Amino acid sequence: MKLRYLFFLLLMMQYAPGAASAEVFVHDSVAFSREEILLKAETKKGYFTKGGQVVEFSVNGKSIGSVLSGGDGIAYKIFKAGSAGMYTVTVKSGKDTGSGYIMVLKKGSEIVFVDVEGSLLAAPFAKKPVESSRKTIRKIMDKYPLVYLHFGDIGIKEVREWLNQNKFPVSAVLPWKMGDVFAEIDKKGFRIKAVLGSQVVIDSAGAYKPEVFSFDGQSSSQILNKWQEIEKELK
Repeated sequence: MKLRYLFFLLLMMQYAPGAASAEVFVHDSVAFSREEILLKAETKKGYFTKGGQVVEFSVNGKSIGSVLSGGDGIAYKIFKAGSAGMYTVTVKSGKDTGSGYIMVLKKGSEIVFVDVEGSLLAAPFAKKPVESSRKTIRKIMDKYPLVYLHFGDIGIKEVREWLNQNKFPVSAVLPWKMGDVFAEIDKKGFRIKAVLGSQVVIDSAGAYKPEVFSFDGQSSSQILNKWQEIEKELK
């Protein structure tokens, strides 16, 4: 678990904004077709929230209106999802912009979850991914919707940028929330097809009986082999 925090700190140092810079961050979400969901964005200045800002939300390039962010810097906007697909949410506040994703699926869809910190690193202290993981994830996404999981509650922006920089396919990035993410997904009527990652993340999904692929205690070569096995075994 300490390695997770080290990875998180390295990302924060690499991607964190300067103390005086402003930014807007959009949270990703997973929804079923025709569901009304609350889009969520945060306005910040450096490391601190910046409340009372006008925030305009757009989905797939079309504005759906503006709201004021609260004192905690968070702005919400209701959106009714359409047909299945990946929607891009863009948020503007003054000169600052941010974007995120809504993964819209049919009820009953089977989802594969990938624990980013627990499965994608080439070595415990590395910032680079296992080379074969990108190829395998693309092949999985040809069959199933895939969601990336971040172990912590903060730092999703940095994890998203790391995935983008390392050319992973675009998808929603959700916080693990001590396993609560699986209960939320199940409640929406989706099925948890598989969980790839550390044992603690896998154990938290046990009640939903997914296929599991653990990376705990693996050497670099074993991790590489594990991804090759997943490509063959996850059908």
